Amino acid sequence: MIAAAVIALKWLASPIGRYLLVALLAAGAVSGIYLKGRSEGRAACIAEGEKDVIRTIERANDARAAADRRNADDGRLRDDDTFRRD
Repeated sequence: MIAAAVIALKWLASPIGRYLLVALLAAGAVSGIYLKGRSEGRAACIAEGEKDVIRTIERANDARAAADRRNADDGRLRDDDTFRRD
């Protein structure tokens, strides 16, 4: 067991081992940056979807309020009451 550890340390201390270790660390860093960007992009996409839903609800509420104000006059016939005008 100890002999295997010594052989592994000698291999890592060799120039090829160091280059391989640097390459693995660089690949790990690039992978980490990619995954972080992907998760942040997903979170931003979800947040934008939630903002769209909130904007849609606000527009619907504004439209209902405008319709209520327009139909508040009791003397005014509603747009769908044209049959009563005859």
